[in-house]
Amino acid sequence: MVNNHPPEEERFEEEPPLEAFMEEEPPPKTRPLRKAVVIIVAAVVALAMLVQGSAFLFQHFSLDALRFTSESQQLEKEGDFEPFKEAVVAVQTDRGHGTGFIISESGDVLTNEHVIRGASSIYVHLPDGERYEATETKTDETNDLAMLALEGQPDNLPTLTLADTAAKPGNTVYVIGHPMTHSYITNKGEVKESHDAYQVLAITNAVFPGHSGSPVLSEEGEVIGVVYARSSGENGNGEGLAVPLRQIHAFVKDDSGI
Repeated sequence: MVNNHPPEEERFEEEPPLEAFMEEEPPPKTRPLRKAVVIIVAAVVALAMLVQGSAFLFQHFSLDALRFTSESQQLEKEGDFEPFKEAVVAVQTDRGHGTGFIISESGDVLTNEHVIRGASSIYVHLPDGERYEATETKTDETNDLAMLALEGQPDNLPTLTLADTAAKPGNTVYVIGHPMTHSYITNKGEVKESHDAYQVLAITNAVFPGHSGSPVLSEEGEVIGVVYARSSGENGNGEGLAVPLRQIHAFVKDDSGI
């Protein structure tokens, strides 16, 4: 018997989504060695930062620092050192820092040769916060002196005056500098002995790293020496050694250059 009715429509199941044909990728496996290296590097960096921070705190709050900051504060109460501080600068290089002072209104800065030795960049920081890039105009490695010129040639800068007469043993002297992590610290001492033949002016002022290039001032506020090192001292208190006045005058007047 022939069925004349139209055939029933074929039924098809709905086609599954494309996602059903995609295999789920397993999460990437972390390589144990790489992970360990990352952890070790992070630990080393954290340790270095901790050590650096601890060293800063140790220097900043050391017994020596407490002593010289206390003395400086007391001296500030007894006398006016601000006019002299205005001419004292911080000398910063890519190798470290020291002190210097301005001897001309156009920005000639006197400091130690060893403060800038081997430096690829030199910056001078003034008390008012201004910073200048500097270049050495002449150096004297034998006497450990260097002259810097400030870029931009600023005008009317405060200056310190070089004394005409050398200091004598027993004379009261002051040192202004940037020891360790501190700035513009003033301390008081006296001339212990002066040996021009040996190019040494010994003072009882205690000096520390960062004091290099600091001016040694007479009671009149004139420069009679430039700190360049510290001795062990009779009591191991790090008394200062300075370049005497005669060598400073000879260096400043010398036009032969570096």
